[in-house]
Amino acid sequence: PLAVKARQAVMEFLLINHPLDCPVCDQGGECELQDVALEFGCPHSRFSENKRVVDDPNLGPLVATCLTRCIHCMRCVRFLEEVAGRRELGGHGRGEDLTIGTADGHFLTSELAGNIIDLCPVGALTSKPYRFQGRAWELVTVAGVARHDCLGSAINIHVNDDRIQRVLPRVNPGINEIWLSDRDRFGYAGCYNDRLEAPLIKRLGKWQSCSWEEAIAYLVEQTQATLQSSGVEQIGTLIAPN
Repeated sequence: PLAVKARQAVMEFLLINHPLDCPVCDQGGECELQDVALEFGCPHSRFSENKRVVDDPNLGPLVATCLTRCIHCMRCVRFLEEVAGRRELGGHGRGEDLTIGTADGHFLTSELAGNIIDLCPVGALTSKPYRFQGRAWELVTVAGVARHDCLGSAINIHVNDDRIQRVLPRVNPGINEIWLSDRDRFGYAGCYNDRLEAPLIKRLGKWQSCSWEEAIAYLVEQTQATLQSSGVEQIGTLIAPN
């Protein structure tokens, strides 16, 4: 009973200033605070004063902020300092006036900064590209391997309606542990930005779609013509599977 009462007291303190905006919060459905409050929280609150409101700093194009929800766990601050190696975030002020942000108001520059989205136990730090795109229970998870560098990080690709909605790290202690670089996390957006879906050949000054057979035959023809005209006997190529 004593432990239960102590847990309820801690949860009561954590929820004093945390807004009850779960229906519009992107963290809804996968929120640690939500889960712990349901399991260990007290059904009644003795806090009747106005909740605090905090301005949201702009941390860049990838991480969205809603620091009114922040519970000052300092996970984001510790990650950037201890894992990413850059002390870019810190706590300013004390007590109820404590806010998280960069010292000079600049954007986050670490290429691992997206991991603070996963670490945040509430909806204070969320993904800007994914914001308001869907709910966790609507997504289908497909295991994959990141292809933006030679590390081969293990990832989970979250799909809804045949469209990639977001990419999260998959635990692999031998490669990426539980972290993911920003280009692997947010690079999926490139799939939908003017990507070529078929080979193109320029005819009469205009690009026209063609089959792969036509494209390869055209490539061979042009390469042979170039070799003959330049006197080169051999040519080497390096082709990536992707």
